[in-house]
Amino acid sequence: MYRLLKGIPKFVAANLTVLFVIMLLPVLLVTDSVPMLDSIMDYLFNDRTS
Repeated sequence: MYRLLKGIPKFVAANLTVLFVIMLLPVLLVTDSVPMLDSIMDYLFNDRTS
């Protein structure tokens, strides 16, 4: 149950990240790195428990 509740914020963040990337698509076509996007990806795909 705890893992399920822990996964809900990541699910919401993942969906919001998709919208964020769609909005930033022109920027991402010009540059390689967007620091805010990098930090969101680290949050979503890093399995460290802190």
